[in-house]
Amino acid sequence: RAARADGPCAAGTSQQRHVAKEPPLPMSAAIERKSLDPAEEPVDEVLQIPPSLLTCGGCQQNIGDRYFLKAIDQYWHEDCLSCDLCGCRLGEVGRRLYYKLGRKLCRRDYLRLFGQDGLCASCDKRIRAYEMTMRVKDKVYHLECFKCAACQKHFCVGDRYLLINSDIVCEQDIYEWTKINGMI
Repeated sequence: RAARADGPCAAGTSQQRHVAKEPPLPMSAAIERKSLDPAEEPVDEVLQIPPSLLTCGGCQQNIGDRYFLKAIDQYWHEDCLSCDLCGCRLGEVGRRLYYKLGRKLCRRDYLRLFGQDGLCASCDKRIRAYEMTMRVKDKVYHLECFKCAACQKHFCVGDRYLLINSDIVCEQDIYEWTKINGMI
């Protein structure tokens, strides 16, 4: 375990390893709204497919609805095409969805996890693509926000801490912090 410094880690120490966020890859896909009513929608390849062969990419059931969606080279019931994290209906929130690591994501969740305008788990402010960050599990923090919630000391590589929700608490302050916050 590295010795704890009284202040923020000195820049350029051999122990310190902060990684700049990479710019996001273009992973968005268009969502097309389709109709089985030829009066509303020009006849295209969808209308030439027998209805029994239109299978929903979500529930794997046949699509018998008048309106349905096409995204990620699959057809979807409107209720089945949803964000894998927050559950919002992707056909309602916009004309695009984000597909990365096998997950369908709305714009907000994509940016929060991978994008140039992600949100810091501590201050809930934007994180730009060029900013240095610290990542703990699925949480991302500005370097200046990666500090103990109790004593405000910044962490160095090797320091031990506990993550509770989005709060990071150092080993020395964990008992007092949980007591003050009604967790004991």
